[in-house]
Amino acid sequence: MRTSLLRRSAVAVLGALVATVAAGNLLSGPGTASAAPAAESQSVRLHNVRLAQTDLNGLAYPAGRVDGISGPRTKAAARTFQSDRCLSVDGIVGPQTLGSLKDVVKKVQAKAGAAPNGLYGPSTANAVKAYQRKHQLAVDGIAGPDTMKSMGIARTVSSCKATDGIRSRVVQAARGQLGTRENASNCVPGKPYSICDSWCAAFATWVWRQAGAQIPSINLVPGVYDWAVSHHKWAGPSQLASAKPGDLIIYGSASNRYHIGVVERANGSTASVISGNTSDPSGSGRDGVYAKSLSLTTQNFYGLVRL
Repeated sequence: MRTSLLRRSAVAVLGALVATVAAGNLLSGPGTASAAPAAESQSVRLHNVRLAQTDLNGLAYPAGRVDGISGPRTKAAARTFQSDRCLSVDGIVGPQTLGSLKDVVKKVQAKAGAAPNGLYGPSTANAVKAYQRKHQLAVDGIAGPDTMKSMGIARTVSSCKATDGIRSRVVQAARGQLGTRENASNCVPGKPYSICDSWCAAFATWVWRQAGAQIPSINLVPGVYDWAVSHHKWAGPSQLASAKPGDLIIYGSASNRYHIGVVERANGSTASVISGNTSDPSGSGRDGVYAKSLSLTTQNFYGLVRL
């Protein structure tokens, strides 16, 4: 009887051990599998930042040491490059920024006679030095503004750089509509932006066109956002403080882009915004075109459509 009990106890213990080991394998298996992609993703990020740092430094956007760490210098260099190339200015080295860097470097390599691989390595630097000597430029192997100008390569994309003139015209066009009111049917009789529905986006895009800015007539705020992203004119929440007169500014969040207006004035912390289909601040109870001053925070706004 005692021997039988011992055998049963041993079998039970063995069974528990097997179950524990099996459970451990089940628990550790997915964890190991999920850790691999995470490590791989981190490796890809480090690699991409190193590539960006190499190209930024070679194009005279000082990103600092090539170490794969996106520190303050790298982010500042990326932001300057993004601004010059009309990309979303966020300092983040993403696919769009990497692709644009590669394209510019390839243009430099083609002019300097280096292999056009998009990486500003030692061979490219040496080829640029040779080009600089030949064209009586400062010989440093870096494709800065003077070298790129000599090569006939545009350092900045001028098509997205608004002048003070067009900004002034946008603000004047918006101010000219102040006091316009909608009727009970949500229409604005006699106005080209009257769509007898929520019309803030129709108003904002009409104002831009009146000033000579290139934008189609868009009736929905998410549609304006999509257009801005596809045309490299979107500046996200982190860039709200950079709002300038004439920019369009979208209210809400990523999940609820619900209103849009024209920046009339901005000082980095607050902005006066002229928008259509908005409530009368004097309390008349009627919606129309009015100017309102709000803090440039994510509690109020989602981002900017750059002029």
